[in-house]
Amino acid sequence: MASGFLILISFFTRIPIGEKIEYKEENFIKALKLYTLAGAVTGLLLTLTYLLFNYQRSFLRGLVLTLSYAAITGGIHLDGAADTADGLLSGRQGDKIFDIMSDSHLGAFGVISLILIILSQFVLFSFSSIETVFMMPLVGKASTIAACWNKKYAKGTRGLGTVFVENINDRVLLANLVTLFVFSILSWYRTIIFTACFAAIAVSYFISTLIDEKIGGMTGDTCGAITEISQIIFMITVLFLKG
Repeated sequence: MASGFLILISFFTRIPIGEKIEYKEENFIKALKLYTLAGAVTGLLLTLTYLLFNYQRSFLRGLVLTLSYAAITGGIHLDGAADTADGLLSGRQGDKIFDIMSDSHLGAFGVISLILIILSQFVLFSFSSIETVFMMPLVGKASTIAACWNKKYAKGTRGLGTVFVENINDRVLLANLVTLFVFSILSWYRTIIFTACFAAIAVSYFISTLIDEKIGGMTGDTCGAITEISQIIFMITVLFLKG
């Protein structure tokens, strides 16, 4: 389980531990129960960044946090969100959608989605509290797990996305939701945080259902899109409830 947790960190962040561990599929699958906990690593790094710029103007802090998030994750979820936008909004059907999503060239919808996501992160990071910043990656991870629950891998080819999507069972879902719940109740504004978590997960599952109807399942790219969308929904909801 510990080895699998490090594999998760190496795949979904740019923390340089990849060369120190050996990828084993069985370890990766076992560690899926810790996927939300892996988000706490990103959350902790963002929290440290927040503290370093806590006495700066909020927009400067928002900019630094946005850049830090992209650097920590390597933009992996942003890339998935852009590819998903290009594919699903292209008006095409069937395998043509997957061809567009796999294309290395970025289309208009992908560019627009990146602009909207990054701009949203910048504004929301500027006004969010430190606990919201910490919780954001955890919510993104838990929402992605919920979105993949009871879903198939949409593409015919097999890869890391296949292993991820097709091994999200009831136990994995429960373990990740419990992890998120524990961190939520430890928050200072626990009721607001918990409500925002629920909203993000609910919206994510709804979107994943629409994606499932469109392409017959989930992919690595759509998981990235769900991660980014859920994090934005979470931060918006927290700010709205705080008034």
